[in-house]
Amino acid sequence: MLQGLLSGLAAGGTFAALGLLLTAMYRLTATVNLAVAAIGVAGVYVMAALTESGLPYGVAAAAGVAAGALLSAGCGAVMVRWFAAGDAQTRTAVSIAQLIGIIALAYILFGDTPRVLPNPASGAAAELAGVVITWATPALLALAALLGGGTHLLLTRTPLGLRLRAMAERPVTTELLGIGTRRPAVVLWAATGGLAALVLLLVAPVRSSDILSLSMLIVPACAAALVGGLTRLSGALLGGLALGLLEGVLAGSAALREYRDAVPFAAILLILMWTRRREVWDAAR
Repeated sequence: MLQGLLSGLAAGGTFAALGLLLTAMYRLTATVNLAVAAIGVAGVYVMAALTESGLPYGVAAAAGVAAGALLSAGCGAVMVRWFAAGDAQTRTAVSIAQLIGIIALAYILFGDTPRVLPNPASGAAAELAGVVITWATPALLALAALLGGGTHLLLTRTPLGLRLRAMAERPVTTELLGIGTRRPAVVLWAATGGLAALVLLLVAPVRSSDILSLSMLIVPACAAALVGGLTRLSGALLGGLALGLLEGVLAGSAALREYRDAVPFAAILLILMWTRRREVWDAAR
């Protein structure tokens, strides 16, 4: 049990970090950015292509983060320019279209062969209960904590956070008041894409590195964000960590290992059923 929990820390940090990015984007732009993991994957594959061409890893990784930021800024520009006044369902549909488009474009540009990715964080940071914890694990956990703390400060302590929240909740009113939010919103999208690429650079070398599998990390990220109702950063952080730890425990069980990929889907279904319980019970009465 302890070994499974320790091995799930890296996954928990990944799910928590991506879940926090989803929560931050929803609170600041009223958009569930389902393409965020695929954007990060694009950054990873840009890094892989550059390292294969002979560039040092540091330069290639920086270029991958920049590529993720630029791609995300493009997605954000489309969303802000054409769908800022749309409802949540419309923006979610656009986000799904962006997700599919990015995956298709990545396959066209990079092919469908998984890459062997360099892993600069592969060194052992500690060994507990026979489990070697690499530097990627504390890096992902620290990144998740920084994302949560930084987003909280942005939301509660800065005028920019207030303006973005106003645009998310009342976009037309915000425009009529002359509060310019489109450019900051695109910058926020760019920052989210760069951070997603950074998260994927840390985790991709130790997971299945094909484009679709990495892009589908959005599923446990959504489950983590839903734990916090897409509004509470602490819920997304704790939900991501809990899912990662559960994945580690199931991976250590020969009888249950094959079911671990279904856990995020089951979590999403249960959370949605729980949030709808009052309406269902009221209708039944």
